[in-house]
Amino acid sequence: MMTYSASVLNKIDNTPGTWNSLRIGVFREEGENKEQIGEYIRNYTTLFRTFCPFTIGEQTFALYSPDYTATRIMELPSCRDIGGEEPASLGFCPVDYYIPTYIIREYIDWEDKKRRVRKHNPIVGDTTSSTSTYYKQDERTGEKFTVERPSYAVTPITHYPFGFVAGCVWGDDSSWKIQYLDLSEADKGVIKRDDRFGYIILPDHLQLKDAIVMGDYLYDEEYPYITIVTAQQFNLTTGEMTDGTE
Repeated sequence: MMTYSASVLNKIDNTPGTWNSLRIGVFREEGENKEQIGEYIRNYTTLFRTFCPFTIGEQTFALYSPDYTATRIMELPSCRDIGGEEPASLGFCPVDYYIPTYIIREYIDWEDKKRRVRKHNPIVGDTTSSTSTYYKQDERTGEKFTVERPSYAVTPITHYPFGFVAGCVWGDDSSWKIQYLDLSEADKGVIKRDDRFGYIILPDHLQLKDAIVMGDYLYDEEYPYITIVTAQQFNLTTGEMTDGTE
């Protein structure tokens, strides 16, 4: 399976008294093979988790942050920048991206009925065929026996047309907030970001992917609910919830 990643190649010293930049390499990985296919400059001292590949149909892209105040879109494997947010002095500084995935699996149940189930963020084994064993009883003779029924994936691993970003508004505070990314037009170089969840903080010990729980989320259906693990500060004396800035 082919994947893409990014890592720091070297540090770039800038004007004395200012932050250094980073030269970031973009790599294509397939099995044991890892090949550098491009690079870019990030104008900040740390890469964080600011490279996140995803697919739309047959095309592959990545969220990335060459400027620390903006999220951009890279086309892969060309490594061409196709659009995204513009740098801003008070922009939202990303440190972590997450785009959930799913597959649809089909299975035959013990009554020989065909059913489908959505598996979020599939792991190794979810994309391969398997069988389930059911125990049945002959209604006429009472004899017990077993039957095996197949289960298999009917879609490839698919990215949802949305994602999440953790970061902060420059000069806000030292905690990372979680915001929503509309990626429905990412192949056209368009990202729409909003704070629809309010002012929610990513716990220090969690990566963003571990804080977003897709659960039984059903896209375009009647259960559009997810769970987000957040950090919250309280006044121990009064029990009052605070925003963490006091």
